[in-house]
Amino acid sequence: MLLNVKLSIYNFTMRAVNATAASLSILALFFFSCSKMPVYPQAPFDGVGVRVALKELQEKKPVFYTFFDGKNSINYFVLKLDGSYQSYFDACAKCYQKKMGYRLAGNRVVCRACDVNYSLHDLKEGIGSCYPIRLEGRVDGDVYVIDRKAILGGGKYF
Repeated sequence: MLLNVKLSIYNFTMRAVNATAASLSILALFFFSCSKMPVYPQAPFDGVGVRVALKELQEKKPVFYTFFDGKNSINYFVLKLDGSYQSYFDACAKCYQKKMGYRLAGNRVVCRACDVNYSLHDLKEGIGSCYPIRLEGRVDGDVYVIDRKAILGGGKYF
């Protein structure tokens, strides 16, 4: 009889432990699967715009940055492609409300929200519904400059 009571208590305890572990696993899955927009390093800012040294940009290797406007973080990336330079918000024209941005996979950027991907060579055309949003910038000597006003214009995507 005493053995049955001990087994019952043990079984009850194990069920409680298993239920707690399952609940914690579900909570962890919920919190960690709801990815938030990544935060990247800040590019040098001179009060008028960000200035990315061209020597920091490698061919076909987008570099991601975050610009803080005081209340929002605005992510973007700069890309050197075939000797020219381009910049885009790290926001998808279709999925920007999810605030997940893109990730790099080889020579492609992949939307973290819907997994649609684009070759780096196709970004300039903006073909499709889920493409990175263009961010105007220019080469000025040995730096790529993006004006503060242009960056803030994309704040609605973040």
